[in-house]
Amino acid sequence: MPALQPTTDQMRSFAKDTHDGPIVMVNLLKFHERAQYKADDPERHDGISGEAAYDRYCAGLETLSSDPDIGLKILYTGNVHSFLIGGDEDWDRVLVVRYPSRQHMLRMMRDERYRDYHRHREAGLKHQDLIETRPDS
Repeated sequence: MPALQPTTDQMRSFAKDTHDGPIVMVNLLKFHERAQYKADDPERHDGISGEAAYDRYCAGLETLSSDPDIGLKILYTGNVHSFLIGGDEDWDRVLVVRYPSRQHMLRMMRDERYRDYHRHREAGLKHQDLIETRPDS
């Protein structure tokens, strides 16, 4: 089911999981045709695409990648070209991000810099799936 944010139960489960090693988050992204900034966002009249707004969010993530307390690393990003299997959902882009641990990701989500960049994510995304993966134990 299309979503923009985790449910309360999903977030609670993610935060309480005891896995202490690296995680890799696979993002399947669908963009708005036009960015949907809020009325009080300074970019509300930019008239850019949802994809361009999301690119602003990714630029913010890149600045956070140098912070060892967050430790994120963008492993891959690419636009969807076609489907070999499946294809019921119409995704625009795949983004794969590695974190040293779930605590690093949670720390990022509480960071004021991240919260500032987050408005671009909200403006650009129509919906997404976010899949947590981790190395086999």
